[in-house]
Amino acid sequence: MTTSPALTAAPTSERTLRRVLAADALVGLVAAIALLAATELYARLTGLPTPVLRGVGLALVGYVVALAWASRARPLPRRAVGALVVANWAWVAASAVLLAMLPATPFGVVYVIGQAVVVAGFAVAEARGLARLPDSSAP
Repeated sequence: MTTSPALTAAPTSERTLRRVLAADALVGLVAAIALLAATELYARLTGLPTPVLRGVGLALVGYVVALAWASRARPLPRRAVGALVVANWAWVAASAVLLAMLPATPFGVVYVIGQAVVVAGFAVAEARGLARLPDSSAP
């Protein structure tokens, strides 16, 4: 007996999306810990205000919790994953606004653009993973 590719596609797509969500959570956790543990250093290096960096670190903690929950929930929460994709794109937009509104050092500009590119990559990967899920796999 052979297995149809259609029968194996859903678990692979779901597994891949869960892995992308988990990777996003891991990267976010590392960023949150770094920002919260070394806020003053980041402020000196980037030229960005300490309260902004601390707020970003705290916001990341909440986002990481949401990502970790979504990556482990059964069934995969389709709407929640969609909201996380939107949140990632909002983060990218907020990064552009941040650079337009606040003065940053050259390192700060590179840092903010670099993290925005990484977040955009996660947004694209998560959106593609969500689009590949069969309609019946998750609410």
